[in-house]
Amino acid sequence: EVIYHAGSYDDMLWQWEKGILRQEVEELRKDVRDIEYLDFGCGTGRILVFLEGSVIHSVGVDPAEAMIVVARERVKRAELIVTDITRTDALAGKIFDLITAFRIFLNSQPSLRDEMLAVLVPKLRDEHSRFIFNIHGNLTSYRFFTKLWYMLRGRRLNTMTVWEAKRMAERHGLDVVRWYGFGVKPKVFYRWFGARFMFAGDSLLAKIPGMKYISYDLIFVCRKARKNL
Repeated sequence: EVIYHAGSYDDMLWQWEKGILRQEVEELRKDVRDIEYLDFGCGTGRILVFLEGSVIHSVGVDPAEAMIVVARERVKRAELIVTDITRTDALAGKIFDLITAFRIFLNSQPSLRDEMLAVLVPKLRDEHSRFIFNIHGNLTSYRFFTKLWYMLRGRRLNTMTVWEAKRMAERHGLDVVRWYGFGVKPKVFYRWFGARFMFAGDSLLAKIPGMKYISYDLIFVCRKARKNL
């Protein structure tokens, strides 16, 4: 209600992310008719609510019960589980055609990222399955200057680069099939000049090759590396 209120910067990012997710699910459906879907770190169900109608079965997991309580009020038929699968794998033996993990890895310690991926990657069914995650804080975007400002004030701001995200995926047996970027213009511009106007400009920039390297929000679409199939 706060971060994603209509017209906010994060709401604009979400509009773009929905387009990418819709596109990727349509692409996946060319090979997989009945998609089994897992949303890791589902929170209050933002991604689940959007995708559950496009798949045959969906599951959301999150360690925070308060988040799941809210998600239960929002989803229509998704299965919701309160669990930390890095400690107790409540999904042991289950496999999926699609796994999403949004706003998870950036704010996690590197060791925890590895623990998460070590559990999640083996749950991909086959070569057609997709693992989609985002990094909402690309260091080579305008976030670099925000991070510098934080450092000067003795504060920390998490960032990752495209190359760090790719290495993280590859280290756990994933190939990055394609990746996208959005958000070249600083967040403050959305407040100064109007979110809709800035969104239209950023949407055009997102279509220009190379601009994704300096975009704030990155989405990576991965599959199991062939050597791990």
